[in-house]
Amino acid sequence: MRRIFLFLWVCLLVSNKRAEGGSMMAHLMRQAGTLKHGLKLAMKIGDIGTHKNDVAFTAVTSSATNYRSSRTIAFNKMLLNHGNAFSTSNYRFTAPSEGLYVFSWSLALVKGRSYNGNVNLMKDGSVYHSTQCSNTHQQCGNTAAVSLGKNNRVWIQTRSNNVYVYGTFSSFSGWKVHW
Repeated sequence: MRRIFLFLWVCLLVSNKRAEGGSMMAHLMRQAGTLKHGLKLAMKIGDIGTHKNDVAFTAVTSSATNYRSSRTIAFNKMLLNHGNAFSTSNYRFTAPSEGLYVFSWSLALVKGRSYNGNVNLMKDGSVYHSTQCSNTHQQCGNTAAVSLGKNNRVWIQTRSNNVYVYGTFSSFSGWKVHW
């Protein structure tokens, strides 16, 4: 942050080298005050290159489970939890800041049985996106971009009975998009 301020101050000094004596110093002091105020404001609004709100996670299921309808899938084994926004106690992601996020999920199914992979991507208790697949699929999933506010929550929930999630081959991932 100080390097940015110093760089901008030097740029102003060079661009105003035509000014003379006290007037140049007064002008530079006003410019420095304006820059300092702008940087403080920007820090309150969001990070400037620090990526303090970076977040990414991948969680997998630790065992094979058959779920009934309207149950949260227990992605309880963390492979990555950068930013600590995913909870293995309630299997939900909580957005640390407002922004655009991407979520991807994949369920391994047992072929030849009457199981399905009908699940919803939930956002604060409402269905945001759905996946429908039957036992003829061995792996099914989806990906969705979601605009979230700070503290919005996202999780994967079953839509029907007999949703069979097969061991460590099922995963749920998410990350914040920066542009």
